[in-house]
Amino acid sequence: MTTESGDRAWVLHRYAYGDSSLVVEFFSRKQGRLGLLAKGARRPRSPLARIEAGRPLWIRWQGKGDLPLLIQAEELAAVHPLNTLQNLSLFYMNELLLRLTQRADPFPEFFDQYETTIKGLKDVAAIAWNLRRYERHLLEALGWAADLNHCGQCGITLTPDSKWSYLTQAGVFCPRHVPEQGSVTIPAEALQWLAGPMNSAPASGYNAHLRNYLERELQVHLGSKALESRRLLAAYLQRHKRSAST
Repeated sequence: MTTESGDRAWVLHRYAYGDSSLVVEFFSRKQGRLGLLAKGARRPRSPLARIEAGRPLWIRWQGKGDLPLLIQAEELAAVHPLNTLQNLSLFYMNELLLRLTQRADPFPEFFDQYETTIKGLKDVAAIAWNLRRYERHLLEALGWAADLNHCGQCGITLTPDSKWSYLTQAGVFCPRHVPEQGSVTIPAEALQWLAGPMNSAPASGYNAHLRNYLERELQVHLGSKALESRRLLAAYLQRHKRSAST
């Protein structure tokens, strides 16, 4: 059997296989998504027993086909425990990758963005805009991101002096060329943030607009099946909001 030299990776998902093993879905720098069989990983003394999401790993595997054999998984850095919001955000990041990507389709530039977003989870106050940046970069990496700098009808450059409108997958439109049906209004400043480097938080008050826009763009590709992580995140935030108001 061929033994691969190894790759840096993160766990996206894992599930039981047989009496003592796991099937693990990884996101790796060189391979993209990768499904591996971790034999005996559910045994307490297995060196693979600590495989879980949120831990940077160096992995090696043997074999070809749909489910090669995982033979090594070493932690690359110490990790701090995540709270409920951080764990739900990580679940959301991973579920998006599982639903929107295929195995053996690498895009190393987005791997770096994935790691940047995980590091950003440490700052709870910045989680919302870090997830918006993650969503936009994922759309860009998959080739599905709309041009947010110009009107889809006349090509005029976006300016921050008025609200623009958008249609899912159709791009954005200046006030003069808003489609008659199906358009949603969004502040031009919010679009400019998405079209830029997104290295810092957007102006206060734009997160709801950004979330709605990106959710609509992603839903086209996700189909009718809802994301479990999105449902759990919404429920958690609603409970937290009620608790804060009492």
